[in-house]
Amino acid sequence: MVLRCDLCRIEVPDEHVLADHTKGKRHQALLNARGRFEISQNSSIYVSRIKPEHDENILKDYFSHFGQIKNCFIDKEKHIYAIIEYEDINSVNKCLEYPDEHKLNDGSHLKVKQRNHHDFKSKRMLISEQEFLNINKEKEIEQHAIMIQNLNNKLTIDEQAEIIIEQEKITNEIFQMRKEFFQELEIMFVKYFPEAKLYLTGSMANNLATNLSDMDLVLVLNDTYIEPQHLSSSNNSGESMNIDENSCSNDIDMNQNKFKRNTSDESSNRSLSPPFQLSSYSTDDFLQMSVTDRLNYIGRLLRSYAPYVCHVQRIAQARCPVVRFCHKQQKFFCELSINNHLAVANTDLIRYFLVFEPKLRSLLYTIRLWLKQKDLLGKGHRFNTYTLFWMIVCTLQLDNKQLPNVQTLTERAIHKRQYGPWNCSVPDINQIEKNISNVSIEHMLHNFFLFYSTFNANQYELSPWLGKLECKTSNIILFSIFDPFEHDHNLTSNISQTNWLKFQEECLLAKQILDECSKKRQHKSWGLSLILTRKSLPKENFTHEQQQQYHHTQSAHTIELILSKQINKEQFEKNVEFILKDILLFEQINYEMIRKKRPASPLIIDNSNVSPNSLAEQLDETLSSKRRRIDDDQYTLTPIKDISYSKEKIYFQVIYRTWQDRRKLKRHIDNENKNISIFDRETLISSKLKEDNNHRLEIPIYLSMEIKFVPTTNDNNKAHIRLELQTNEHHQLFVDLSHFLNLYLPKMLETQSTT
Repeated sequence: MVLRCDLCRIEVPDEHVLADHTKGKRHQALLNARGRFEISQNSSIYVSRIKPEHDENILKDYFSHFGQIKNCFIDKEKHIYAIIEYEDINSVNKCLEYPDEHKLNDGSHLKVKQRNHHDFKSKRMLISEQEFLNINKEKEIEQHAIMIQNLNNKLTIDEQAEIIIEQEKITNEIFQMRKEFFQELEIMFVKYFPEAKLYLTGSMANNLATNLSDMDLVLVLNDTYIEPQHLSSSNNSGESMNIDENSCSNDIDMNQNKFKRNTSDESSNRSLSPPFQLSSYSTDDFLQMSVTDRLNYIGRLLRSYAPYVCHVQRIAQARCPVVRFCHKQQKFFCELSINNHLAVANTDLIRYFLVFEPKLRSLLYTIRLWLKQKDLLGKGHRFNTYTLFWMIVCTLQLDNKQLPNVQTLTERAIHKRQYGPWNCSVPDINQIEKNISNVSIEHMLHNFFLFYSTFNANQYELSPWLGKLECKTSNIILFSIFDPFEHDHNLTSNISQTNWLKFQEECLLAKQILDECSKKRQHKSWGLSLILTRKSLPKENFTHEQQQQYHHTQSAHTIELILSKQINKEQFEKNVEFILKDILLFEQINYEMIRKKRPASPLIIDNSNVSPNSLAEQLDETLSSKRRRIDDDQYTLTPIKDISYSKEKIYFQVIYRTWQDRRKLKRHIDNENKNISIFDRETLISSKLKEDNNHRLEIPIYLSMEIKFVPTTNDNNKAHIRLELQTNEHHQLFVDLSHFLNLYLPKMLETQSTT
């Protein structure tokens, strides 16, 4: 038979377990809380018809004639009623039996009655935030469908990213309401802590919030640094916090009365115990209190004086202890910490990067929505917005140093800030010179997905402070990225191995979509809309080992040609080189090209006896060492030497995507001039594609070519043209180019040999 404890709202299997439960600390604490609650109700009166100008002192002066007042509570929202609690019940009877009308000195008539009694209800230990997310679930699904349709109508991925920002960002109305609430809290805290300052931190402070984002606050009392508590990864994830039931035992039950406003005494179920006597504590004395006492102090202050605050909880076992509360009208959570200087400094640093590179905001909104669709964003063993921001920053720091490292910024700062062992200096916003670059959001997204799909988390870790990869010192945690200021704090210590591998799989899938569908397709999903709606690949088709080998598979391609014996080998090589250089606009890499566009080492440049081909070999080694895959130290881009291949390789740099959209231009040119030669026609097509900015590559493709002649038994010979990609970028473009040449070169060479 199942028994139930109505006080604690739990079920137990038998009487013996129930007897043990009633002796427990939680049950006894709730018994004491219920006793205090009943005494508070019996010794309280309900006063209505009060006016906005009536404060606690006016009410206390009048009702103190009937007895000693323990507490006076005035409705914070509408200011239309008050509850007066006396020290004993005799004072309540004396007030209720008063024969005359209750009239204040200003002539106002008050209505007094016995406070209604309510059943005591204990509060749940944890508040489920999933209930918040389900409030607007249907509306969110409808808006998402509209957004996908709008994304397909845009012409570029950069325009699609702007649509995502407009859809996801917090509305002006909600932002203004939260701003007003912040100002009310600021006024309240300054009243009781005159030297304190309330800071808004996190995504709300840097215009990165959504309508469902929490509101992070920091109450700074002085410059005292409070070191974060070292906890296990489960606590760091926010999944299992120890919440003190005494701080919320008298609040409304979250299940049955969620977000209901208390407009009368019948719906009021508050604790009327007064806050601590604030005047008796200085700032130094307050900070010397225990963590639990500090949080309890702030929590009771919020319950008593902050408007629209409910469900106040103190979370003392978090890495950074906070007071958590809810705004019952706007339905969002707030977390308030004390003297959390690192949070304030991190907010300033994020603001600096957002001003320095405005495209960061578009990247964050886009990738965050993508992670949300893949169920990789949120509480538990998932990513959060703060971690995601620094993951994006690290990719831009490593990609041609588009962003500076944090260490450099701290050295530039005029005003130095040192909190504990950490240098948290940030340059002034007025000193920022915006990063004016032509790098598109599409390119940044592609690099993000490429970088993390091939990142070897077992060997390397990321550090925004240094802006580079570092060898891993411990393999306890799979993926490591450290806080920019607090260097020993791993931001991803809560990420599970399953979610990390799933993240890498989704990154590779997103990269493939960007490679294949980065241009608008009529009546079809493309670009970001396809990334957000495409389902994940099955696990059995996508293992981690396959990821590590992915970029090796398409780094080389061989084209086979059937040649007649009359073809001269030297002439054949010249014909191939002519087609690539003069028609497809490939640029051959030589000494002048390296010196002008890609400087080599001073030793190579100063050597006047070096040949172009040997210099190209040096370039090949340089590219291989600089762009080597980080997850395979043995990987080399230099092909295996084969004596049957020509001794000298030809190196090319491809800047224009001229192998695409040729068919459309070919028909147009043939209609205008039917007598044009094939070489003139193809050269004209390439020049027109060159003028189109959409066909220009932001990062050139570097490839090498070798020709191998294979003798056969019949009258024909075979020629193998081996093309090899010399970098770890543009693999899909290299595949498209190789496929085009496989069809194009035989026809061109045959035409050229007959002319």
